Amino acid sequence: MTDIATFAYLPLAALVLGTLAGFVAARWLGLRALLWLIGLTSVVALVLIVMLAGVGTGEEEQAFGPFVWLTGGVLPILFAEIMGGVVGRSLAVRSGQ
Repeated sequence: MTDIATFAYLPLAALVLGTLAGFVAARWLGLRALLWLIGLTSVVALVLIVMLAGVGTGEEEQAFGPFVWLTGGVLPILFAEIMGGVVGRSLAVRSGQ
């Protein structure tokens, strides 16, 4: 039952948290903070991709955890950070900051 909840709520929570983080970073902390946030999230995604690439034949069960975190957590956060950052930057420019 916990696997079903993970699959259902992890991407939704990742989208909400990523949107908020991207918005705050772009609106109040600036473009440099947004780029650092996106860069660090991309590094985490790259580490998970390397972990998935290192799974050998017969070890497919070891790929489950990194796959779930990559597709259900990190990639939605990365997408939402970018979208939240676009909204935050446009509001910062509009308000004259």
